[in-house]
Amino acid sequence: MSDAQRQQLAHGIVPRVIDHLDQCLESIAREWAAGDEEADRTEWASQLQGYQFVLRRQFEEALERDFLATTYPPKYEFSGSSYAGDDSGLQVLDDYQSTRRSLRHKLEGLVREHNRYSWFVFLQAARENHRFEHPGWAPWSPLDWYERLIESAEAQFGRTDLTLELMRAYVRCLGMTGAPTLAFVVETVESCGLVREPISEGPDGDLTRTSRRASWRTPVHDEAATSGSEPGGPDAATVPAGGAGGAPGARASMPAADAGSAAWQQWAATSGWLPSAEGAGGGIAAAGGAVITGSGGAAAEAPLEAVIEGVLAGVFGEVARQLQCHADFRSIMLKLQPLLARAVCRDLEFFHDADHPLREWVGSLVNTGVRITPGISAEDSGVVGGYLDAMRRSIERLEAEVDELDRAGAQALREDWDAAVAAEHEQWQAQADELAEPMCQKERAARARRTLTVCVLETGAELPERTAEQIAEAWEDLLAVNEAAVQVLDTEVQEVVRAICNGVTPQEVNPLVQRIVSTAREHGVDDARIKAVVQHLGQAHLQRIRASADEPRFDPQARIQARRATRFEDDDPDLLTDLDDPWVFDASRIRTGEWFEMVDKASGNLHRMGLAWRGEATRGFLFLSLDLGASRRHSLQGVAQELREGRMRPLPDDNPLDALLA
Repeated sequence: MSDAQRQQLAHGIVPRVIDHLDQCLESIAREWAAGDEEADRTEWASQLQGYQFVLRRQFEEALERDFLATTYPPKYEFSGSSYAGDDSGLQVLDDYQSTRRSLRHKLEGLVREHNRYSWFVFLQAARENHRFEHPGWAPWSPLDWYERLIESAEAQFGRTDLTLELMRAYVRCLGMTGAPTLAFVVETVESCGLVREPISEGPDGDLTRTSRRASWRTPVHDEAATSGSEPGGPDAATVPAGGAGGAPGARASMPAADAGSAAWQQWAATSGWLPSAEGAGGGIAAAGGAVITGSGGAAAEAPLEAVIEGVLAGVFGEVARQLQCHADFRSIMLKLQPLLARAVCRDLEFFHDADHPLREWVGSLVNTGVRITPGISAEDSGVVGGYLDAMRRSIERLEAEVDELDRAGAQALREDWDAAVAAEHEQWQAQADELAEPMCQKERAARARRTLTVCVLETGAELPERTAEQIAEAWEDLLAVNEAAVQVLDTEVQEVVRAICNGVTPQEVNPLVQRIVSTAREHGVDDARIKAVVQHLGQAHLQRIRASADEPRFDPQARIQARRATRFEDDDPDLLTDLDDPWVFDASRIRTGEWFEMVDKASGNLHRMGLAWRGEATRGFLFLSLDLGASRRHSLQGVAQELREGRMRPLPDDNPLDALLA
């Protein structure tokens, strides 16, 4: 880190951490003073109030030293992670030291569990460019704050019960009220350029994706009761408690692919996909929920096709129970059931092989269909009509080939469906990109100004404001080209900007500018854009050289504050923007292409929407419905709030057959 980055971090973070410490100390003193029956705590409250200013000052000075120091590791009076000097192993700790270390570990656990997004960013910032071998010793880490506070407490109160009780209370306070402070620190760390690489999902085991993902095995919302108009219709088989909603461990083993009808019938009834003989008055459910009985009410063996159709009706019925479906999609599923049963009876490996192309085809059909918002009119939406027509054509092909369909035919069916749905998605995405363009423009501006801020901080330059604006405009122009070119040009522009910040001569900067021109032409950037970029950079360099001493200067802190204050139009009006809880981490894990069921807070209207665009610098999210008639624009904190309040639920994207028949 440069000296300017260190100073900016200290200027932004230390006051906020100190304010939170003051709140914690005041709360602790009040709590101790209220314990009338405990004389020790009352005395502790008096001592804490008497030394609060000293503790605060020493803690603040220690944190500022940590941010500004260039040596590593930090020199703690004691660290629960330290080793004996003679390499004989861990230090032998007395009771006080053991308690001190255990409290530090408890704090680490609390932050990892309840402030996962902050913890994730802190680790990323510490590890990039190998800044810190132990991320917990980075100055922005709550673990560093813990060490500095206990050192100050020990200086005033010694290694006493008072000190340990104070640290217990501080750890508890951070766990309960520290989220806004941690969220603020994350913003400052990111804005100062300490997380340059995109947030990744691995390879560290504790950083892998742990967002709450939906599965057909665990319904989005169990309270959504099915109705007679759901897939399977009023005659569809009902899924009993022992079926998809029951405990998987209670199911019987699935018969072999070459087993007879009786074995499949017994398995279906035992697993809950068909009513049992006793529950059906001595009968066995067949297709459409009909009951097959022998003379005198004895159970009769149902035809295999009837049993399979009953199972499939049960699966589709469970899909309908979990998610309300569009009327046209329901009719398509009704037509599919008997055709699919005929095809599956000829190849019962369908039930055993998760990679069976016919099984994959069915799963893709279902997951595509449930993305259609139930209440919209297909006649009014060409996009939705296109998806439904693709489904109908695919099922008509199955109908034409059903009696001769083999594995190769099923594979061709799946591939043609994939191609058709990809073509429909391409059209949807093209329209979505047009709707996202205003947000893209803001993203380009934010990325340009953020990277400019980082360059200024890294070089420690005092850049004139008008020079900064010229650079930002040049950067913004380049970010509008294709992504492959951006990745190369971004690095080259940074070199030019650093050179301008450092006040180099025109002879030194010109070769760097020419390299940008060559790279841009190699990637097909048009000459007019290249010319505009060169002019902006040239003006910026000239203004930097000729700037007067009293000219307004570029203020990195103002840029950081502007980013932190960003809100989006569909964010909850009651949203608190400085939060860090598991929902913020879940929101940060969402990727484009994922679909959700979203409920409007004001109207209660429900829409199924996919994440069509996401901004990295603005933290903006654009969600669009399949018919493109509904949209939501949220910030990261806004998405977290929708998840937190239960108004936004991910749609399952696993294969319902895999999940429900497992």
